[in-house]
Amino acid sequence: MLSVVENGLDPRAAIPVIKKKLVGSVKALQKQYVSLDTAVTSEDGDANIMCSALEAMFIHALHAKYIHAEAGGKRKKTTHQKPLSQPVFWPLLKAITHKHVISELEHLIFVDTDVGCCRAWLRLTLNDGLMECYLNLLLQEQAWLCEYYQPTALLQDAEEGEFLLSFLQGLTSLSFELSYKSAILNEWTLTPLALSGLCPLSELDPLTTSGTELQRKESVDSISHSSGSEDIEVQHSGHKIRRNRKLTASTLSLDTASSSQLSCSLNSTAKGLSSV
Repeated sequence: MLSVVENGLDPRAAIPVIKKKLVGSVKALQKQYVSLDTAVTSEDGDANIMCSALEAMFIHALHAKYIHAEAGGKRKKTTHQKPLSQPVFWPLLKAITHKHVISELEHLIFVDTDVGCCRAWLRLTLNDGLMECYLNLLLQEQAWLCEYYQPTALLQDAEEGEFLLSFLQGLTSLSFELSYKSAILNEWTLTPLALSGLCPLSELDPLTTSGTELQRKESVDSISHSSGSEDIEVQHSGHKIRRNRKLTASTLSLDTASSSQLSCSLNSTAKGLSSV
């Protein structure tokens, strides 16, 4: 495990960097897609920047014991690649996620690491329009947050948490069909690590201003979604938002007997949807 990461951003200095990338990417997506009947996919550079910013949010100021030197999966490491830090917080996500979704993610053919499960979870959550809901549940779990994060962490800051919850409401105007079955997700890329302060920003060339390199990486080994479509009705702050979206068999179901229906109201009191 890595106790210290050299040359990274100070945790407090990383927070505005993460927020700037998140705000900029979401606004760019809204400008491009809000008037279109088109889903945002992993082919979009701004979508990948947004995912990296959200990943950085979860990585930011993790305790050192949750930052590993390698992802620990089945993929072979090439000797010429410089190893990247591999933060792991999958047990934390499992504490707020329905057991059926956990099972699906842990049995994906091409995703075979806890890092991969974290990254696949984030994309599936965006596909299902539940990011704000899950974040709200997580912010209520103070014991878990203290276990995983340093006091300076973005997720440990009450004001920043309120900002994130408010800002993520803007995602309800977008529909996502992000790839989450790709082997490329098994390890972290440079961008979220640099944004969170775990490696120097200078290693990004440039700092994902266009998203081209990240787009290329996230598109490798992508598994296409099934062609079936289904209406999803997501409850958001007391209002129903109906979306027509292509779904995979592993998409979180909100209206079947086998899955618990989640409310995305900020007043939701649901906790502990499954045990770790």
